[in-house]
Formats: sequence, structure tokens, C-alpha cells
Amino acid sequence: MDLNAVSKRIEQLEKLKEETKIQKEMLKGELENEPEYLEVANEAKAVNLKKKTIKDEILGRGPNQEVVAKIKDNAEEMTTLREILSAELVQLFHENNTDEIADQKIKVTGSLVPKGKQYDKRDFSGQYQE
Repeated sequence: MDLNAVSKRIEQLEKLKEETKIQKEMLKGELENEPEYLEVANEAKAVNLKKKTIKDEILGRGPNQEVVAKIKDNAEEMTTLREILSAELVQLFHENNTDEIADQKIKVTGSLVPKGKQYDKRDFSGQYQE
């Protein structure tokens, strides 16, 4: 793999990201200059706030609170299990040079960490380091 090609692709992505950001800001400005749009947007905010209030009241009732808590716990557990599985699959891929397990294909993906941000202390395979 040519490092120059990768660097060029990263530059292209950054340029398009910045261009898209500017274009979105332009469209936002156009929308904010339309009184009719602003009026409808404010009405929608009021309706959404009322909907949220009613929803929170319903979900705050005894049995519903327990179900909401259980769903939240399950979601957290699934996230943790996915992270562990992802790290294990990367390790399996590297150690055994295979892209299949139990008749399923392993999809290895890569992404860049944004500049200047530290998400966590993981090694190349996703394993947490002390």
C-alpha cells in the first residue's frame, strides 16, 4: 500500500468535509432568513416539547421505569460485548490469518482517530492497555 495514496485520500476527505460544512452553514442561513420556516420550526419545537413531557410521564410510572432501566442495562451490556467481540475477532484475524469463523465472514475495518483527540488507551487491535 502506497503511503502517499493514503495521505492524498485523507486530504481529499478533509477538503470535502470542510466544503460540506460550509455548504450546510449556507443552507442553515437561508432557512433562518425565512420567517415562515422559523414560525413552523418554533411550533414544531413546542409540540416536540409537549410530546417529550407526556412520554417522560408515561415512562416514569413504576413498571415502565423498571422496563426502561432493564433496556438501558441490556444496551450497555451489548455495547461492551460488541467491543470485546470486535477486539477478539481482530486478534483472531491477525493470529490465524483467517476471515471466517463459524461459517461467518469477519469484516475488518479501519478508521482514523480525529487529530488532537484521545478516545481511550487501546492498541491496534482494540484491546485496552493499562
